[in-house]
Amino acid sequence: MKYVSSIEGNKKIQKDMKIIINELKKSIPGILSIILTGGFSRGEGPIKKIGKEFHPYNDYDIQIISSKDVDKDKIDEISTKISKKIGHKGILNFYPFKKEEQKIVDNFYIDLKCDTPKELKKLLPRIRTYELRNNSLVLWGKDLRKIIPNYELKKIPLSEGAKLLLDRMGQLIEYYSTKKIYDKEFLSYVIQQAYTACCTSLLLLVKKYDIGYLKSANKLKEIYQKEFPELYKKIPDLDDKILQYVKWRINPNKPLIKDIKKEWFIARKNLLEVSRYFFSKFLEKDIKNNEELSKAIFNMQKKFYNPYLKKIINLGGAENLLLPFVSLLLKYKYYKRLKKIKINKPSVFFTRSPDLVIFSSLIYLISSINEEGVDENILKKGQEILRRVYPSKSKNWENTSIDYANAYIAFFLQKI
Repeated sequence: MKYVSSIEGNKKIQKDMKIIINELKKSIPGILSIILTGGFSRGEGPIKKIGKEFHPYNDYDIQIISSKDVDKDKIDEISTKISKKIGHKGILNFYPFKKEEQKIVDNFYIDLKCDTPKELKKLLPRIRTYELRNNSLVLWGKDLRKIIPNYELKKIPLSEGAKLLLDRMGQLIEYYSTKKIYDKEFLSYVIQQAYTACCTSLLLLVKKYDIGYLKSANKLKEIYQKEFPELYKKIPDLDDKILQYVKWRINPNKPLIKDIKKEWFIARKNLLEVSRYFFSKFLEKDIKNNEELSKAIFNMQKKFYNPYLKKIINLGGAENLLLPFVSLLLKYKYYKRLKKIKINKPSVFFTRSPDLVIFSSLIYLISSINEEGVDENILKKGQEILRRVYPSKSKNWENTSIDYANAYIAFFLQKI
């Protein structure tokens, strides 16, 4: 099995997989199958050689299939326990978020998901669903992937590109620090993530996305100037940047990026430009600036959720009737999650869905910072939006970006 581009690095991953399989078999009741997805399942796993040892980047994406329901909190406990067994921290160490503890070696975790066969049959049209069915690796047990809905890549909704861009934009502010306490190596990885998100979202727009970082980067390079002339005029080297960082990702002997601060600001500028372009097409609006982008995200409920709701109810037009109930459900689950971490925030019920509010604040937070300092007026706008769903009392950019990370973790690390 090939997990990474390095033969020696492959041995390290193989050793980890054996431990993970053995621990999961002991820990998960009714376990039927263990599946590896993501870059490691297709030989593109990010890894770094440090001295004589190899260290994987970010996470192993592991899907468990079990005949029994297993609580999400229990899954996170198991994930953290196994992560520590293979020499890393775990997903439970992410909250509360701390910038100063984001070393590349310590940041690795096992992204563990568990579903029953019944739940697999109902998976939504997402990139991850397609990957799980068609581009994953069964590590142990029965091959039940055929019961997963077989969505065509060309029919994956643009909502996937929208969320991916915003996820990676969030990572840019979470791992950057005005106090320079960031880990340069991990910040390089986050910049790479931003560029691959640009690649994926643009290819989704023209229905030419395919699984595989290098394959997608080369595809975009072939079509970039022709398919995206407007964007090409503004960022003529975007395709080169994407290919550069994808090659960096899969190279075990990762070269040090010299001026990481400069590269971060270039990536920030490019990601915002691509986002304005993408959301203009996705939402069918002429988005000219970041303020309009933030507002569009805040109000994109219908465009963002409807493609998934259509698959759930399969009744033409009825998805619009469900939107208010979906929004209320997401608010309730987020409210309960906050209560669990000892935060009482009933005001979450009186605004948009928490994820849209969080993402809307992000546009102001990331655009408020420049190489000379922070624009306090822009920062204030982001803080005001974030406080609708999270009790941020921070006065500066640094601490507000940490509050953003904690709000994001509270919402997205629950099973929705």
